[in-house]
Amino acid sequence: MTDHRGTTASADDRLYEQLIGRVAKPARYTGGELHSITKDWDETALRVAIAYPDLYDLGMANLGIAILYDILNRRPDTLCERVFSPWTDLEGLLRANREPLRSLESHHPVREFDLLGITLQYEVCFTNVLNLLDLCGIPVRTADRADDDTVVIAGGSVALEPEPMHAFFDAFVLGEGEEVIEELADALVAWHGGGGPRVELHRRLAAIPGVYVPSLYESTYGDDGRFLETVPVDAAAPKRVTRRLVQTLPPALTKPIVPYMEVVHDRATVEIQRGCTQGCRFCQAGMIYRPTRERSVEEVVRAAGELLDNTGYDELSLMSLSTTDHRDIVPMVNALMDAYGDRGLKISIPSTRVDSFSVEVANAVSRGKKHTLTLAPEAGSQRLRNTINKLVTEEDLLFAAENAFANGWTSVKMYFMVGQPTETDFDVEEIARIAAEVRAIGRRHIGGRARVRVSTSNFIPKAHTPYQWLAQCDADTLRRRHQLLRDACRRAGVQFTWEDPEKSLLEAVLSRGDRRIADVIETAWRLGAKFDAWSEHHDWSIWQQAFDEHGIDPWQYAYRERELWESLPWDHIDSGTQKPYLRGEWMRTLNEEVTLDCKRFPCNVCGHQNLHGECRHKVIELVQAKRGASGAAKTEERLGATRWEPITLV
Repeated sequence: MTDHRGTTASADDRLYEQLIGRVAKPARYTGGELHSITKDWDETALRVAIAYPDLYDLGMANLGIAILYDILNRRPDTLCERVFSPWTDLEGLLRANREPLRSLESHHPVREFDLLGITLQYEVCFTNVLNLLDLCGIPVRTADRADDDTVVIAGGSVALEPEPMHAFFDAFVLGEGEEVIEELADALVAWHGGGGPRVELHRRLAAIPGVYVPSLYESTYGDDGRFLETVPVDAAAPKRVTRRLVQTLPPALTKPIVPYMEVVHDRATVEIQRGCTQGCRFCQAGMIYRPTRERSVEEVVRAAGELLDNTGYDELSLMSLSTTDHRDIVPMVNALMDAYGDRGLKISIPSTRVDSFSVEVANAVSRGKKHTLTLAPEAGSQRLRNTINKLVTEEDLLFAAENAFANGWTSVKMYFMVGQPTETDFDVEEIARIAAEVRAIGRRHIGGRARVRVSTSNFIPKAHTPYQWLAQCDADTLRRRHQLLRDACRRAGVQFTWEDPEKSLLEAVLSRGDRRIADVIETAWRLGAKFDAWSEHHDWSIWQQAFDEHGIDPWQYAYRERELWESLPWDHIDSGTQKPYLRGEWMRTLNEEVTLDCKRFPCNVCGHQNLHGECRHKVIELVQAKRGASGAAKTEERLGATRWEPITLV
């Protein structure tokens, strides 16, 4: 009997196919999609499975996995296949039938692969990682793996604070993976060729720049239980591990896998730039992905044409942390529409600034009926936006809303955070006031069809940011402020959604935890925690029991404010942003000073030294709002006198 891959199916393989035929969405597990690659298992020296520890529906939208899949399969000595966390229906069938989780392409058990690479994109997926390993039949803890067990390596943005998951991975790849993945593959091929104990592999991996091997380090704690340091205990391990950075973006991926089923962000995607220099102080991505690297208009247009031809999509997403910050975004959009507009091309701008320019770009790319425009002011008051370095004025926001409703948009969704450093009740109430003004603008243009929605997340201090030392806002205060917003938004006729404070407490612990949190994560998983990012599965009581069993107080991790010179569990990880810079940004928060976008002004992080008139105008506008006309005049004089002196609002 042959299966859908044209190979002879074993009895176990046939059972697996029968099981996935009994679940709600079999296409999550069947494989065989357009542009998926199945190589000869026996003809490759290295077999890699790459995993996203959540549903296929989400993981297939992850561009990083798609890029690494393409790079590895271009190697003649390597095959790479995919695996995702199964939903509860398939997990139940696998456990009942004692069947291991298998890859999509060849349906080989994942435990038969040489390497399992798992991307960590958010902290509340940690129990899914353990569940995935267990379903694959791979020992959950690195210390329990034999020399011939699958090597398990993590990557992704969360890998830059690895200690809570140190016990479960052989290694962490820090930073961008396009180059280091080849070096990892070479090291594994060489190790398999010569054999040897697992510790020798760990030493080989530690010699690769950007690879952190936790088994070669140990953490120490003071008599009061506070973290002291993480230091190498093997000569092969460097004292600090520096994240990898790709200096020039590699060619865009133009032949991605096309899913059989609808997935999140089901469209063609081109990464038009990497990194963001706006400098929002709460934003980890904006700190760890610097500097900004842009693709040219010509490269994007060429890649888009190949993508549309290879996938059949008619919608193209221009992906970036802040898409409308690309220097040539307008020429790029115009060139794309000139080249492919007659094919019915639709362009998606997933991330924009809060200003009229961004709305104009959105207007330029929208075709047909316009629905929801999303803006992210992040804070309700100008004072608070200044403290978090969100260089947006209320005038920007209202002009953007005016532009949107005047040009046919019927709904505006605005993202804010609650519980930010220095926030007061007044700052929260300002969110509802601004939302009411935006709704009034909409009603003036389109009457009762105007819809305004406010969505809030809870601020979580993150490693490698200026707020890494701060206490998270406590759950009782968050609940009270959510109630303030619920009442105010109801009076204003504005829809309002918010985030569970307990889930945010968990994320705060996992975001800044040390090695002791690994035991809590494993205990919570064994008690039934998984899919914690899904509200119907998250159960805080399970985590509370796990913390209690290990005598760990989660409030100490989330709500204790650290000293600015205190040792932190990620100090041995060099993310590219140094502590003096981060401390300075925290002090600017307290002084309500802004730091300018270093694409336009110099900074000591990226080294950009260009001063644009647009940013000059923005600074003067912000100073005038805070210090009046005389302060604005002094700032304008300073800006005219020098191009190089960093400007702060004093």
